[in-house]
Amino acid sequence: MNWIRKRGIRKRCIWLLTASVFTIPVILQILNSTRSHDLTAGSNTLEPRNHIAYVKVHKAASSTIQNIFLRYGYQRNLTFVLGRSANMYPNVISLTESITKYNIEPRPPNKSFDILCSHVIYNYNAFRAIMPRDTVFLASVREPFEYFISTLHYFRPSYIFNISDPDPISVYLQSPARYEPQKVKYSMTNNRMAFELGFPKELFHSRNLVGVNDYLMKLDREMDMILVVERLEESVVLLRRLLHWQLQDILYLPKNTFKDMRNETKQKLNKNFIIRNDSKEKYMRWAHLDYMLYDFAVQRLDRQIQNQSPDFQDEVRHFKLVRGRLQEFCMQTSRPYRPDTLIIPSSAWNHEFVADSLMCAQMTLIERKFINEVRYRQYGVAVDD
Repeated sequence: MNWIRKRGIRKRCIWLLTASVFTIPVILQILNSTRSHDLTAGSNTLEPRNHIAYVKVHKAASSTIQNIFLRYGYQRNLTFVLGRSANMYPNVISLTESITKYNIEPRPPNKSFDILCSHVIYNYNAFRAIMPRDTVFLASVREPFEYFISTLHYFRPSYIFNISDPDPISVYLQSPARYEPQKVKYSMTNNRMAFELGFPKELFHSRNLVGVNDYLMKLDREMDMILVVERLEESVVLLRRLLHWQLQDILYLPKNTFKDMRNETKQKLNKNFIIRNDSKEKYMRWAHLDYMLYDFAVQRLDRQIQNQSPDFQDEVRHFKLVRGRLQEFCMQTSRPYRPDTLIIPSSAWNHEFVADSLMCAQMTLIERKFINEVRYRQYGVAVDD
């Protein structure tokens, strides 16, 4: 057993060294890239950018970020790309393929699409075919092991939890390929972030480092920004600058998080759920693509922040303060002593604005209900919830 363990560690070290040989040139190329993503600080004086294509990656703060786009678009009567009304899940276009003429509703008469923010697999050409030329391309990612834990909580994959053992997670991590669905598109734990961001299917089998880095370079050319969950407030402030929006447009309350579930739900989901000290190391060996994607996104975010004006971190601190005040205000909705409005004074980064019960209601509205509201406005069709 010791020999096997040492051999596994040696194999992992060799993989990491090999990965670094291929990844470092890619990072240097990205750092020297001449592509300009318009991340300007003075967004209060520039025309807002209203055409958004957001890749809603599962368990990567995507419901929280989606709510920002739903509120913004709904308030301005913008047109959303929606899945077919017959779909079981209103907030899903497809979990296995990109956009086709068969899985989205047609454009309303005399309108073009403005915002895409429902679940669908990324494909640049498919997105570009239905979105305006000036569309901003966005996505979000999360530290892969944290993603894995969140997926276990939320989806309870049967191919893992049906393993006949008191500790199915550890058994699965010993040999994930043995238990995974045969087709990658049916898995939520086989480098799912990479799958949803459109990585070529052959890379899930070959793990070819040249191919992975080629695709990361492709994403660097296509994506205006990739938000990072572990640095969400920085990411969202950068997003505000990219889109030339107002501070109130990008405020959010966390949605679909495990800690917000009721205690009885948590107890049910935690049944037979054991994470051991070596679980992360084992998962890292399996999630090669997701880890390379995540490292790429973090380094890219760092680069974009470094190119910001000196007041960027001051704006982030201001955003955190305002968001905290808004969250406290909205969480008091049912209390009789809560004031009707919350006035946010002007600052170097925002005009004075007023938060009210409607703003809180839209921030806390369940995404499938929000999508159904959008669907009714666009198509006059109400879908049973």
